[in-house]
Amino acid sequence: MAAEKKWLFTLFSVAFVSLLIFLSAISGFNASSAFSSTRAFPSPIHYGVPHPPAFAYYISGGRGQKDRILRLLLAVYHPRNRYLVHLGSDASNGERNQLAAAVRAVPAIRAFGNVDVVGKPDPVTYMGSSNIAAILRAAAILLRVDGGWDWFITLSAMDYPLLTQDGKHL
Repeated sequence: MAAEKKWLFTLFSVAFVSLLIFLSAISGFNASSAFSSTRAFPSPIHYGVPHPPAFAYYISGGRGQKDRILRLLLAVYHPRNRYLVHLGSDASNGERNQLAAAVRAVPAIRAFGNVDVVGKPDPVTYMGSSNIAAILRAAAILLRVDGGWDWFITLSAMDYPLLTQDGKHL
């Protein structure tokens, strides 16, 4: 009997996550750009096998964490990478707009145009399946926007790196 319950639980979990992904695709979860999409100069960054890997970062946080998200973004920022920043639905639209303006104010981010801020946030329970659904949606958005990256990394506003991508201590 226990094996049947495990099997049913797995089946319902997969069905629930699939339903969440389907409903989010229908509802129009989208990323709004935090910068002008026109670049000031052609990018000298090359992608592919003979070049170093590129990363896609999904940085998420909640109400009151916009400053931590910006600090983390600036700590891990590298022109080769792609970034999607998400403030949860518990944050106000004003806080989300302030974060987008702060991101837009960084000259390197404006020049390379590789950071997006989620315009329509997801309600996320960080220990639940909604967090996994938000991560999967973020990966789908990053693939749609720019699929030139090699690795996908999720970070929360509470994280902070010990080393930079180039191996230098912070």
